[in-house]
Amino acid sequence: MPTNFIPIDLESNHPGISKFRKWFRASVDHMSDWRKEAQEDYDFVAGKQWTKDQVKDFEETGRPAITINRIKPLINVLSGYQRLNRYDIEFYPRTGDDIDLCKIRKGMTKYVLDRCMFESEESAVFLDAAIGGLGWFEVGYKYDEDLEDGEAFVKRVDPFGIYVDPEAHLQDYSDAKYICRGKWVSKDELKDVYPEKAEEIEAQFALYDPAELEGTRQTADIDPLWYNSELKKVRLIECWYKERGRKVLVQLIDGRFVPEQEITTDLIYAGQVAIDPVGNPIIHERPTTFVRVAVFFDTVLLEDIESPYEHGELPFVPLFCYHFGVGDLPAGFVRDLKDPQREINRRRIQELHILNTNSNGGGWIEDDAMTPEQEEEFKKMNAIPGHYNKVKNGSLTGGKIIERQPSAPPASIIQAEGQATNDLAAISGINEALMGVDIPKNSSGRAIELKQKQAITHVAPMFDNLRKSKKQITYLLWGKRGKPGVIPQNYTADKVYRIEGENGQQFIRVNEQVVQQDPLGNTIYRTLNDLSQGEFDIVIADVEASTTQRQSQLWSLIEAVSRLQIPGDLVFESIIDLADLPNKQAIKEKWAQQQQAAQQQQQAMLELERVKNENINQSIAFKDAPLPIQLAMAAKQGLIDPQIAEYAINMSVQQMFPQLADAMAKQRAAAQQAAQMQQMQQGQQGGQTPALVSQLQQGGAQLPKMTQPALQALMSGTMPVM
Repeated sequence: MPTNFIPIDLESNHPGISKFRKWFRASVDHMSDWRKEAQEDYDFVAGKQWTKDQVKDFEETGRPAITINRIKPLINVLSGYQRLNRYDIEFYPRTGDDIDLCKIRKGMTKYVLDRCMFESEESAVFLDAAIGGLGWFEVGYKYDEDLEDGEAFVKRVDPFGIYVDPEAHLQDYSDAKYICRGKWVSKDELKDVYPEKAEEIEAQFALYDPAELEGTRQTADIDPLWYNSELKKVRLIECWYKERGRKVLVQLIDGRFVPEQEITTDLIYAGQVAIDPVGNPIIHERPTTFVRVAVFFDTVLLEDIESPYEHGELPFVPLFCYHFGVGDLPAGFVRDLKDPQREINRRRIQELHILNTNSNGGGWIEDDAMTPEQEEEFKKMNAIPGHYNKVKNGSLTGGKIIERQPSAPPASIIQAEGQATNDLAAISGINEALMGVDIPKNSSGRAIELKQKQAITHVAPMFDNLRKSKKQITYLLWGKRGKPGVIPQNYTADKVYRIEGENGQQFIRVNEQVVQQDPLGNTIYRTLNDLSQGEFDIVIADVEASTTQRQSQLWSLIEAVSRLQIPGDLVFESIIDLADLPNKQAIKEKWAQQQQAAQQQQQAMLELERVKNENINQSIAFKDAPLPIQLAMAAKQGLIDPQIAEYAINMSVQQMFPQLADAMAKQRAAAQQAAQMQQMQQGQQGGQTPALVSQLQQGGAQLPKMTQPALQALMSGTMPVM
């Protein structure tokens, strides 16, 4: 019992075993009619369609107990259709932050279901529902003490071993207060699992075995509900039940309420827990439902503990074929097919009986036509093909023997059997188009497709129930907000898992612990790919109704593309989705990569063409330009040394354009004079102007033309007035 659980009724919280015994007996009585019908449904599929008394009656009247099993092929078609059209589980994020976690959850779900061979278990439960009307899944976690590790699982449960609360009124039993599972076990098996209860187990088994009581008790007094005297085993009951109570929540300083068991000393020391004026933590009690499990047999209670799962639900998920709620028994496809099947068998027996009795047609024989020995042989051997009976000479020619010709079976018997066969298809909805047999040669593809669609529509409700069951299974695996499912509760270690992905291998790491620092230098502990985080919507993805329909849509699309001349790249992904190909996603990804590469190549070709055209234009301009311009363009593009280009340009300009060369020379001279003047001004500021002027004069440099005042100012060392 958790510390945060406060029972509303203390007496009901510690009930005697009588309550569990009462629940189980009520469930047995409530489902007894269904078990009887369901067992007969399974027998009909297996070919056991006559009772022992009926077989005995047939033998006494000289009739064979023939069974023409027309139900089994129909169930096989239905089961095969389910195996070829499975539903995928998809996760859709509620926020943008959950996109990556969404992929992780889908991968982990795939990993868990592959490990427990869910596809095989799913098909087995589907077959249970199709035959008897009800199948059961169990969702749980199994721990291996030797490996110190465990695995989540989803497996089939024997539907005849499940006993449901008779007060449950909803179609899916989601309002059931309890569900029991029973199985027959031996004394040694019980003692191995519950060694601490060995004395009670021994004492209870002593009551069952008259030899151990020295004949003081008769075996007839033992209730067969609890003990099987032939197997020497007891019925062990595992009762999962819901119980109302109050949950204690503690308030944090940010206003959130968390369960009491999640409050740690670190939170208290960090001041994260809200305190009332007296100094006590602020708590809140909320009514809630807890799940417990009691294990017992007869009058011995072995254990009554809290459920090991935190999602707060019973760990069993039903799958129905037909069930309409209160007052209705679950039924499968076989339930309504048994009467037409019985009629087929009876008509065939009657038909063979007529043929057998008429094979020796009898007739008229005169007294002296045969000897007594010949008459006896005639009675025994006359119906055997190829046998010749002997008679007295002259009896045949004298007309002393007249044989009566056997008559054919009545046409009404044959017609009735054919009508019963048609009734099987009409009731089940599985026609010849879905089975792929007896299709007329002149039937069009469209007509066959419509017949298949008609059959698929007939069985659609059961597949809708299967989708609901898979959704409930997924919720038990992952849980809801505040109630973690089997996976987040048990898969908490930092571990790498291999899931089925591209090329069959894809590795994901979950619950990765990393240490980081924030901008202020504080240490932050983070968990990457945390399986306990994220909000998701679970959707069971629909698949196309059948392979034939997908192929029909595929070829219709291809024909439309051909006639309308639509580019194939526009509908490529749609064609791949409709095609029955493995690794569709990988094909689509490679196609997208090729398309992207083609676009990049096309852009590169366009850029190359642009550069080429630009180069051509530049070539034309280079060819038509004067020689100096060509040299300048070549220097700009790095084809020749810039100094060489400048020298060549000056030479060519002097030769080709003397006036331009003279103007350029004057321009350079003016630039040099300006530079010299600047140096002179800088020297003047440093007291070196006369020496600079002297050097210029001695060097033969020509001073720029100045006014007389300016020249006097320059010689005197003052700023010139230009």
